[in-house]
Parts: sequence; C-alpha cells; structure tokens
Amino acid sequence: MRRAQQGDIMSLPWQIAFLIRRFSFGGESIQTVKMDYAIYKKPHSHLNLPPIMIMHGLNVSRSNWRRTGRFIAKRGPRAVIAVDARNHGESGHSSEHTPKHMAADAAAFIVGHKLNRIVALGHSMGGRALMTLALTQPEQVECAIFVDITPGKLPRDVQEAWNLFEKMVEVLPTIPNELPLHEGRKFILPSFVKLVKSDLDLILIAHNLKKTESGTFAWKSNPQAILDGWEQSMCNYEKTLSGLKPYDGKTLLIAAKKTTFVTPSNIKTMKKYFPNLRVEYLDADHKVHVSQPDKFLNLVVDFTKP
Repeated sequence: MRRAQQGDIMSLPWQIAFLIRRFSFGGESIQTVKMDYAIYKKPHSHLNLPPIMIMHGLNVSRSNWRRTGRFIAKRGPRAVIAVDARNHGESGHSSEHTPKHMAADAAAFIVGHKLNRIVALGHSMGGRALMTLALTQPEQVECAIFVDITPGKLPRDVQEAWNLFEKMVEVLPTIPNELPLHEGRKFILPSFVKLVKSDLDLILIAHNLKKTESGTFAWKSNPQAILDGWEQSMCNYEKTLSGLKPYDGKTLLIAAKKTTFVTPSNIKTMKKYFPNLRVEYLDADHKVHVSQPDKFLNLVVDFTKP
C-alpha cells in the first residue's frame, strides 16, 4: 500500500486533484472536500480496469478496510482504492454531511484523478453515499456492491443512535488537555459504556479521539456535522432519491443474517432503484467483511471479474 504518485492509476498528484473544490452534481454546485485515500495493487493488477473504490461506514475510517482491501487486490484483477469519507479519518471536515455530499466528493475524486469509472463498494453509510453516486452519475460506476445497507428503513436502534454523537460533542470540552492521548481515551470511556453494544465499538470510539498539534483534543470524525445530516442520511434517505432514474448496472447486495438492516421489504425498495440486483446473505454481523472475511472476499472478487 502506498499513496498515489504521478503515473499511478490515479494520474494526477494531490495538489492538482485538490483544485476541484466545487463540483456540479445533479444540477447543484457542491463544495467538495479532499478525501484521504490508500491504494492497494499487485503486479498482476490490470490498471486498465476500473478500480474498486471502498467507502467505509459511520464513525470509522478506511483503516477498517485495510486488510480487506489488500486481499481483494491480491485475489482479484483490479486495484483497490479505500477512501476516508468527509468528516471521517484523515479527510477534510465540512459542516454538511449527507449522502449527496459524500457522493459529490467521490464524483469529484473520480474526475480529478482521471479514473473515468469505478466499481463502487460501500458499507453502511458509505453504501448510501455510493448508491447516490450510482443513481446520479451512472456513467462513473461500472458496477456496485453494497454491504448490509439498502435505501429502505434502518433498524430503529440505528436511527436513534444520534445520542452517541451528541455525547461526543458533549464530552470533548471536558477532557483535560494536559492528559496524553492514551489517558484522554481512557477518560472518555465511562461516558460511552451505556451507549454501545460491544467492547469493540467502545475501542473504535476511543481511537476516534486524537490530539491536535496545538495540544487540544479533537475527534477524527465530525459529530456535529453528522448530527446535522442525520435526517437525510439515517431517517429519510429514500426521500433524497425522489425523481432519480434507476441504476441499470449489475449490483450486488451482501447482507448480514445477524442484523435487520436488510429485510424483504427493504430488498423490494432497493429493486426500484437497482433492478439488476443480486442478494447474497452471509452468516455475519453488520461488519460483514470482518465477520466472514473469506466468503466476503470470494463474493467481491467473483462479482468484479471482467
């Protein structure tokens, strides 16, 4: 894994690609952000094939897909680009955080790096962002893979998880700046114990905390922006798709049997927008690529063979 340089599959260096700050998206001019990214490729990677772009889920980053991205590139013929969505990881922050804005970032990235087209692979939040990309910019998407997410209703507990982000906003100013980072992370844990379901989720929140160059604490994600975009992203996403034509490219939905993100009703809703839909269930939780890595990789590699 290394950053893209001149002559790589993304032929423009950072400083040129970054000039695309406003992007005409669905008839609207959107202020885009610079997305941090990593490339995974092997000597056998066919650089003439559209690469697979991976966009992660809510409140994590592309680092959660590092192992998966490497193995997709190792087993398959395509290079892989894992991106940090806006307001996450090392990507730029913005006061606006909706699937439309994240899709515009991806569209600008594709144009700015002269990729022409990608294979869109999105998990959860990233899935909805790349759904919007496929529906509004279908010429940029060769095919699409969505992981445990549809345009339909989310589980109630997920829709109501906004209180986690409210707590993130609330707790940040209370962390003593004199603490080192590892102590700051310990300091915040009691505030989140009752809000998350597992120790892993607690660790992910702790690792979202960072120290700035000035010595203050900050979140790698932008909880206030996520809260402000909650309605469009989490509660009424399908309304944002009103009037859009279906995406006719081949589409794979990899669903988790241990969650209720994908229901028969949600599949019916999804087929309105993605009629060329294939659904595969894995015996996994919401982090399907972690829960069932080999089966997940096999599905992705087989689906993306030219």
